[in-house]
Amino acid sequence: MQLEERPTLLLNQLMFLKKTNIHQLMEHTQLSKRQLTYDLDKINYWLKEKDLPTIVYKRTQWIEIPEKVQQYASNYNTDQTNERFIFSEEERLIAIYLFLFIRKEPISSIHLTSLLKVSKNTAVSDIKKANERISSYLVDIRYTRKAGYHLHGTEFDKRVLLMNLLTGLLEKPSGENIIAYILKKAGHTNRLADMLHILQTLEQTHQLHFVEERLNHFVYFLQFYYLRLKQHKWVTLHQDEIDVLKQEHMKEIAQKLLCDLQIEEQQSELGFLIIQLLGLSLGETACLNNHFDLLVNICEQLVSEFERKACITFRNKEYVIKTLYQHIKPAYFRMKYRIPICNPLLEQIKNEHKDLYTIVEEILLPVATFLKIVIPEEEIGFITIHFGALLNNPKQHGTKKKTAIIICPSGISSSLMVKHEIEALFSEIAVIKTLSLQQFMQQDVQNVDVIFSTVSLQTGHDYFLVKPIMTPIEKSNLVNAVYETLFGTVQQNTEHSRLLQIISEHANIFDPEGLQNALRAFTIHKQSSVIGGRKPMLHELITADKIQIVDSVANWEESIALVAKPLVEQNIIEPTYIDAIIENVKNLGPYIVIGPEIAIPHARPEAGVNQVGMSFLKLQNPVQFSEDGSKPVTLLICIAAIDNSTHLKALSQLTRILSDKEAFATLKSMNNIEDIVALFTQYANVA
Repeated sequence: MQLEERPTLLLNQLMFLKKTNIHQLMEHTQLSKRQLTYDLDKINYWLKEKDLPTIVYKRTQWIEIPEKVQQYASNYNTDQTNERFIFSEEERLIAIYLFLFIRKEPISSIHLTSLLKVSKNTAVSDIKKANERISSYLVDIRYTRKAGYHLHGTEFDKRVLLMNLLTGLLEKPSGENIIAYILKKAGHTNRLADMLHILQTLEQTHQLHFVEERLNHFVYFLQFYYLRLKQHKWVTLHQDEIDVLKQEHMKEIAQKLLCDLQIEEQQSELGFLIIQLLGLSLGETACLNNHFDLLVNICEQLVSEFERKACITFRNKEYVIKTLYQHIKPAYFRMKYRIPICNPLLEQIKNEHKDLYTIVEEILLPVATFLKIVIPEEEIGFITIHFGALLNNPKQHGTKKKTAIIICPSGISSSLMVKHEIEALFSEIAVIKTLSLQQFMQQDVQNVDVIFSTVSLQTGHDYFLVKPIMTPIEKSNLVNAVYETLFGTVQQNTEHSRLLQIISEHANIFDPEGLQNALRAFTIHKQSSVIGGRKPMLHELITADKIQIVDSVANWEESIALVAKPLVEQNIIEPTYIDAIIENVKNLGPYIVIGPEIAIPHARPEAGVNQVGMSFLKLQNPVQFSEDGSKPVTLLICIAAIDNSTHLKALSQLTRILSDKEAFATLKSMNNIEDIVALFTQYANVA
């Protein structure tokens, strides 16, 4: 019996982990418990045929691979490295490009049929499909009798495409094997270990902070880049651009890297390497003191604009700017020079943090215009979870009984998100630090009770695989696993049992375990809502009794007092809140004017907010918020926020109305309170 692909991949994963449990396997493999059971049975049947001990996984807390199995499986994989897999069509298209990128001689259809293990007709068809796929990168595959199949386009465009293809390929289970196979077929030595060692040495020697996940991708690119330079395939950069790049602190590291690769220094290639190194490292916080650094100023403006749009005030604004700069600096170079980045959480971020994503997307628009760059959704997603993590920092009370560390190679934004998610789920656990995988391997972490990691670990500590953003079911599984491991208890809910009993009396339950999990997930979701506070919608906050339409007011101070009046009357805010807003405007200027004719008066929650609330005032004649008459306002929306996030859903819905030219014009023209309520309700329903 030959072991099938999925059980083989599972066995490889078990060998790497050595010790794990069913919950961690479900998280890591994205397989159901039933699928895992099926594959483990297949593995055990295969092991019995080989007279090897089987893997115990039923009625046991931990799953461990017997030593004899580890030895045999290691040899089994080694004997068949790189030759066992069959390419999918997508993988064939990528393989063609990678092979041509590092070709040492003219490539014919014979070379490609051997590489891909397909017929000549299929290979020719694949080349046509590959050209269709890569056309947007300004690169194409051409054929001449003299040169054979070869790549046509600028060297820079060829490398951008290479990085995109490698990033996508490395997300696949067989990606690393395919790369090794292509290098071998092209007659090159796989120098992955050497490249990684060089980069890690540079990182340690120069005290750099490479984002580990991006570093792992860059190592593969470096192999192909090195082979390209050996063929004297140089990139072209403008001298002015090179001169600017050479001012960056990465110049010395780039020079050392070229030296370590035994590549003669060439000015354009030096600039190219500086770009790559900046794109995979955290922004140096020392630059924050440099007021001439454009990106520092942009981060300051982004934070201020976020506060204005989200109607919140960060307590530690310097820390927020610092952490944002660490993210923005490499992101800027990635965007400017089209360095790809993978964000596997993007769709989840857009769905589960839609309100926040809308605000972040809006504040980034002028930045993109100013810097003349395109900001991809992947980058917007990362900045969204960055702000989300800063907003949702839970307050924990009481003595902490257990300590934890977070292992996350994906950068500062994801680390913050995981930290705050864990602290929100477990009041008994204090997260004392976050580490990259490399930092974890280098440090002594004996004095911690538990580890939460976004990647698989080889460690004797209790650890749990987590995601930066978890579904209710994933949270439920994690809570159960953590309580069982750390405290020896299972989080049971008597309501679940009672509900199951009631349901069984009136209906047939075909999947009791699935229903139980769904109920647990629902409970976790409810708990999370209570902890974080329910986020009401726009029409729930701005009801008819909080809407006013008046002809005019004497001055801007009166407009603020008037729009806030319904909130005072309903005890949502204290009169002191109005005083705080007016005083802030006098001291800081008209910060509450967020656009033409629009003002959103607000202050800190501690200035007198009793509960979340909003009110609306329309003026038939504008009131001026500046002495020079440049800030006329006709629409005022007063926001009373109790924290940094509860009001965001309603605010996001309001933002959609104000940013939609047609909806905004309609709102300005309305003179009936019922019509305004209907418009707010409409946008709540489509949000």
